[in-house]
Parts: sequence; C-alpha cells; structure tokens
Amino acid sequence: MSISEFDKEVSAAMGDTVGTVRRCGFSMLNRVQFELEPDDLRPPQVIDWDSAEPYLLARFIDELTD
Repeated sequence: MSISEFDKEVSAAMGDTVGTVRRCGFSMLNRVQFELEPDDLRPPQVIDWDSAEPYLLARFIDELTD
C-alpha cells in the first residue's frame, strides 16, 4: 500500500480530509514480531476524557502544566 493510499484509507475511516491526516503524521508500522519483556506488560497510559470525573481531569491538567 502506498503512502497516498494509506492517507486516503485513514481519511475515510476518520472522516477527516487527507490534508488533516497528513498533518497529524499518521504512518504505517512494519509488522515486526518481537518478544515483550515483563516490564512492557503494564496497563496503558490513557485517560477517557468523556467518562472521567472532573476532579481527575483537573488533577491531570495541573500535572501537565507544572
């Protein structure tokens, strides 16, 4: 798949323009298999902004700005 085809597919899936997809820097990853170390098996570092309590969001933002 070419980069242009990839950008068009991501654009269609996200509902954004191809230009927006290119500005966001999406890229294809090589499918390289590797073995995970035990330290790699940690929970994802994400926050669901839509379902988090407001006090958690405020705390997270404060930590980012310190």
